[in-house]
Order: sequence, then structure tokens, then C-alpha cells
Amino acid sequence: MRNKKFIIVSLVLALVIGLSFSAFAGKSIGVEELKLSAGSVGGSWYPLAGAMAEVINKEYDGNPATGIPGGSVANPGIIAKGQATIGFSYSSYLAAANVGMDPYTEKMTNLRGIMKILPMYIQVLVDKDLPFDTFDEFFKQKYPVKLCPLKPGVGDFWAAQKIFEFYGYKLEDVKKWGGSLQFVGSSEAVNLWRDHHIDMYNRQGACPTSDVYEMIVARPAKILPISGDLKKSLIDAFGMSPMIVPAGTYPGIDKDVETVGMSAVLFCRDDLSEEVVYNFTKVILENLEYLSGVYAALGKLDMNEAWQNLGAPLHPGAERYFKEKGYIK
Repeated sequence: MRNKKFIIVSLVLALVIGLSFSAFAGKSIGVEELKLSAGSVGGSWYPLAGAMAEVINKEYDGNPATGIPGGSVANPGIIAKGQATIGFSYSSYLAAANVGMDPYTEKMTNLRGIMKILPMYIQVLVDKDLPFDTFDEFFKQKYPVKLCPLKPGVGDFWAAQKIFEFYGYKLEDVKKWGGSLQFVGSSEAVNLWRDHHIDMYNRQGACPTSDVYEMIVARPAKILPISGDLKKSLIDAFGMSPMIVPAGTYPGIDKDVETVGMSAVLFCRDDLSEEVVYNFTKVILENLEYLSGVYAALGKLDMNEAWQNLGAPLHPGAERYFKEKGYIK
């Protein structure tokens, strides 16, 4: 009888201890390994991916998350092939990947958006004295500008190509009009602008962005608006979003300027489970205060827009979170 009582007590204690451990045990995000494919090691996305991995690993068991180097152009292919779990890119690149448009040669229809992390504004700066104020006027005149669209392979260059293509031209046509092209980085472009070696600069970046600011301080300039059919085409065909460069953002820019931008976004494959994407979205958005210390633009994220115009359909897991919080009605 005593043995029977001992066995019963032992079983009860084991059950209590087991329940106690389970109460304090961590939880799984839903996958053993969650790779975040960011940008280059020296860029701003790579440390952000590391900080995201840090908050995920604090919340979930097994240290599942790691940040790895990648790139905005390469990441859609990396994610589509399952070489990483979640990628960083631009909405326009996801839209291009879906239909196999340059910079891609094959369709990637298995990509799904999760959220925006930063709106990127297209800001086309021209010398204030140039005899045109719109793109329509510029292309009608075929004015011989000294253009810097930055380097091939970056979003700024790609955006410049799409603007020229809308009007039926290529960047190289500037040379036929008596102008010139400079393919350099943003810091070099500032020096070229100061020395009057360029007078038109195509930039996609935050608003304000430091290089555009330096240029406007160095020489009076204006920002060409992106409006009308050009604006509609860039939004409809390339997953861009309507944006405004507010008056006063830069010296001498005293009126709001219409433009568009391709937002930096997080995305994944369509076969990543709803639970994993929901858990990921939740932990990232509930740690924005910490993450914005690494990537300041996150502090300005508008939740009512963070799920829109991602360049790819919204993943059901992300949709569930945004609906749960009332951002999607």
C-alpha cells in the first residue's frame, strides 16, 4: 500500500514539475532556422538584420534567427530559391521579379510581402537655371544635361532607367543630345555637382537625404515633380507609392514636390507558414523602439501604410497581424 502511495505521489510531483518547466520554457517561432538576407556588410540593412535576429532570439527558443549578407537586387532570387527565409529589397524589384522584368530574366511568382521598413523617395535634382521644370519639358527639348544616375545595379539607376523608358528613351540618349553621363557613388556625385561637372542627379533615398542636401547648399537647384501619367505608370507597373517631398525639406524648396518612391520592404516565399510570418511580424513590430535605435527610419513607420504597395501580394501571416491590430479593416 505504501508503495502504491509512493508511486502516486511521484507521478503527481512529476506532473507538477513538468507543468512548471513548460510554463517557463520558451516558445518556437515555427522554424528551426530563420535566415534574414539583408544588404552588404557595410550597408544599413546588415546591422538591422542583426538587430532583428537579436529580438527574435530573445523571444523564441533555439536562437533560430541570423542576419546574412545579401543585396536588394539579389535577394528576390535568394528567397525564391529558398536559400534564405526572409529578404530585404525594394517594392519595385519584387514587382519586376514577379513578371521577369529587368533586372531579372526569370519570373519569380512565389514571393510575398511582409511589411515596409522605409519609404524611399525618388528625388531628381537639376540646376535651378536649366530651362525646364518638368520631365515633359525636358524630354520635349532633349536638353543636353550632364546626368548622374549613380551606378548600374542600384535602385537609383534603375529608377532613372524607368523614367527614361516611359518617354521612349534610354539613359545613353543623353549623349546623343550633347550631354554626358557619370556613373559614380553618391559622395563622388556631390563633388561633381559642386564643380559643375553634373547638373542633373537622380537619387532614390530618404527625405531628406544628406547628399541632396549638400548639393542644394552648394548650388541653387530644383526637384523635378513626378506626376500625371508618369506617376501612374511607375505606381501601376513597378509597385511604387505616391509621395511628397515637403516644402522646407531642403533650402530653397519652398513648395511641396510630387514624387513616387519604391519602399524598402521585407518579404518571403509564399510557402513560409502563416504562423512563422505572423510571429515574425509581431516580434518585429512590437520591438520598433529598440530597432529604430539601429535604423532610425523605423521610428517613422506608419502602420496604416506599412502593409500596402509592397510589390508582391501580402503574406497571410502578415495580413493576420495587421488585421488583428486594426490596421487592415
